[in-house]
Amino acid sequence: MEPYSHSRLSIYEQCPHRYRLRYIDGIEMDAMSIEAFTGSVVHGALEHLYSRTGGGRSMEPEELVAYMRGLWDELFRDSIFIARRNASAAEYELKAEAMLLAYYRRHHPFREGTTVGLEHELRFSIFGTREHDMIGYVDRITCLGDGVYEIHDYKTGQRLPSPADLRRDRQLALYEIGLRRSLPDVKEVQLVWHHLAHDRELRSERTKGELEILESETSALIESIEGCNRFPRRKGPLCRWCEYSGMC
Repeated sequence: MEPYSHSRLSIYEQCPHRYRLRYIDGIEMDAMSIEAFTGSVVHGALEHLYSRTGGGRSMEPEELVAYMRGLWDELFRDSIFIARRNASAAEYELKAEAMLLAYYRRHHPFREGTTVGLEHELRFSIFGTREHDMIGYVDRITCLGDGVYEIHDYKTGQRLPSPADLRRDRQLALYEIGLRRSLPDVKEVQLVWHHLAHDRELRSERTKGELEILESETSALIESIEGCNRFPRRKGPLCRWCEYSGMC
């Protein structure tokens, strides 16, 4: 069976019908929102930045922007849709540039620990009444030394979460479970969100008890999905950005 991921679980929570179309019926759509495309290009540029700046090497901001623009031109396709009225792809490309330059100014010269993983795949298991396979792709993993690690996640959306939202965030906490089960020397993990549109860095940590509760709740959600017979449509504000909106 295909492993579960945070994004897969989130799709079920947002709309069970979308979940069925994608993961049960196996209908793959080429359509992608401009927001998702912008995020993927920014992620690709930051991955390139950290792959280039390791080992004492440097990269100028102009090089970073040029790489992002090249990636944009290479990957952009007609099936990318813009849900916002009166918006253009060029407008989003400029936003991507602004986010990258702000990030560059904040973190240059990029010597905050040792990068040990970029777009790093984590495969691990969680346990409820039975074992469930999980997968996740971490934007960046940094080691600060002495068993202290940071899990970094880049966000390009406009929404800025509250401290309470961070405490409830499932994605990076699941990554922490996977990291602890993958690396034996982990003593402490810091979760770091980079909200690029706001040039903000937010941090949080999880206790052992919180991770145990998350594992139990996530396992229960998976078991609920696997026992599901009906996958109803759930109309909401995100429908405009759904790749299956034309089939619903």
